[in-house]
Amino acid sequence: MHIAEFNEIIEPNDQTEARCEHLEKLRDLIGNVYPNKFERSKITGEEDTITRVREFAALVKDKYVPKLAENEKPLDEQRDAANSELNQTRVRVAGRLAVPPRVMGKAAFVHLSDGVGRLQIYVRKQDAKAVNNDTGKILDEEGTAWELFNLLDHGDFIGVEGYLFVTKTGELSVHVEALQFLSKALVPMPDKMHGIADPELQRRYRYADLIASSLQIEHEGLTTREVFERRAKLISGMRRFLDDNG
Repeated sequence: MHIAEFNEIIEPNDQTEARCEHLEKLRDLIGNVYPNKFERSKITGEEDTITRVREFAALVKDKYVPKLAENEKPLDEQRDAANSELNQTRVRVAGRLAVPPRVMGKAAFVHLSDGVGRLQIYVRKQDAKAVNNDTGKILDEEGTAWELFNLLDHGDFIGVEGYLFVTKTGELSVHVEALQFLSKALVPMPDKMHGIADPELQRRYRYADLIASSLQIEHEGLTTREVFERRAKLISGMRRFLDDNG
């Protein structure tokens, strides 16, 4: 049986070629570029998703930082009090890069998405270490995690380990101490502002619509996932009613 190559399925262009080059460099850097396992933390009592971690951290943050108006920043003493507790909480979470990575000198902020919620991560060159996917151990070479981060593309999956904190703008974040590459998105992501606007394409490519909707910054109405979840609950409720009264 013939197994199609990537370039037989997707027409190559400058973006896909750049992503393939990044993938090969990542393979040389950390070994296996499609690991089959990532152990998440359990600070919430179950395996931590981004959504659960956000809910847990919000309970701590709300004790010290009142609800802020748009563009309002927390007071330094409020933020310091929240961070004194949050910094003691270490988490391991995984997600897709919801926006293209933007590097500012030797540090970067980027958002991860689990398809439901988003969580900001903070990567600083001097603090982060990369994980070797062949051995599962931390790479000691300085700058390896920073090199890994600079090979990431919008839509890639990564796992991070670090401690929680609140930024100066009041956003919950993870200060990354260990960075693990999990999967490369070889095809560019849809427009993060508008998602997939064509209704026919939405129906034909549900998987792409789910991804695009989860990464979309601004939504008018329900996301694709929310529509699916409501439809499933509605059908489930109708079935239960018919079973009970049939």
